[in-house]
Amino acid sequence: MYISVESLKSRLQAAGVYKSGIARVAPVSELAVNRFDEWLTQGMNAGMTYMEKYSDIRRDPSLLLPGAVSLISCAFNYYYPIEWGDSSMRWARYALGDDYHEVVRDRLETVAEWITEESGAQCRVCVDTAPLRERYWAVQAGVGFIGLNNQLIIPGAGSHFFLGEILTTLPLPYDSPCGESCGDCGRCLKACPGNALRGADKAGICCLDARKCLSYLTIEHRGDFPDSTRLGNHIYGCDMCQEVCPHNSNPPVTGIPEFIPRKEILSLTPSDISSMTQQDFSRIFSHSAIKRTKLAGLQRNGRAIDN
Repeated sequence: MYISVESLKSRLQAAGVYKSGIARVAPVSELAVNRFDEWLTQGMNAGMTYMEKYSDIRRDPSLLLPGAVSLISCAFNYYYPIEWGDSSMRWARYALGDDYHEVVRDRLETVAEWITEESGAQCRVCVDTAPLRERYWAVQAGVGFIGLNNQLIIPGAGSHFFLGEILTTLPLPYDSPCGESCGDCGRCLKACPGNALRGADKAGICCLDARKCLSYLTIEHRGDFPDSTRLGNHIYGCDMCQEVCPHNSNPPVTGIPEFIPRKEILSLTPSDISSMTQQDFSRIFSHSAIKRTKLAGLQRNGRAIDN
C-alpha cells in the first residue's frame, strides 16, 4: 500500500520529531569511508574500540535490513534552558533528562509499526547503538550539516538534537543533501577546553581527537585521567563547542517532557557525589544516560573537577 510523505511526516511530528529527511540507502561515499579509516588509524577514537568493528555495516546500511531502500533520518530536540547559577558542576545537557536511547527508540518504533501496518514494508529502528553513521545520513537526508565541532547542525535550530533512523524496504521520495557549512567561524575550535578539535581540511571538514575531549574522558574513559587533563567544572560531558556556536544563539525549546532536566541531578554537589552509594546512584540515575560512566567514573570525575 502507498504511504504519502505528508502522512509519514505527520506521524513523525506526532512522535516528537523536530525535523526529518529521507535518503536513498546506498554504500557510504568512498571519501567518507577513507576519512573515518584515517581517523581510526591515527588512534583518535581513543578507547572506543567498538568503532573499529562492523566496518562493513558502517559502509553499507542495507546490511542492517536486507532489502532496505529508504533511510528516514529523524532529529529530536533536547534543548531546555538551564539557570546554572553558582553551581560548581556542569553536566552535558543531553544527559539531564531520560536516556535518549529509550525515548527515541520508543517514539520511532510507533512510526515503524505504523509503516508496516499500512504498507507491509519491513522496518528497523536505529538509535546510536547500531553501527550506522548517523550524522552522515542526516546530511544525505537534508536534515542538517556537520559543523566544525563535529555536531550535526540544523540550519536555524542549532545542534541540540538526538538522531534516530528508520530503515525501511518502503520506497519513498528522497530529499536532497544539505549543502550548508560553518564557513570559517572557528569559535568552537578556540573554545574547546582540551584542544580536541583539529583544524578543517580543504573540504571544510574538522575532526575530533577523543583522547583530548572532555566528553570522552568523563564518560567513556575508564581509569585514571592522563596527567594533562583539566576538567574545570565539567562533571559529566562538555558542551563548550555547542555553547559558543552561533547556530545555538536562539535554540528552540524541546516539547518532549522526557528531556526536561531532572532537578535532583542539577541539585547535586561534589560532596553528594563523593559520598554517593551504589544504591543512590542507581536510583538517581535510573533511565539516565549518566549511568554510562558508572559510579566509580562519576566519583573519579568529582575528585578531578575544580571545586
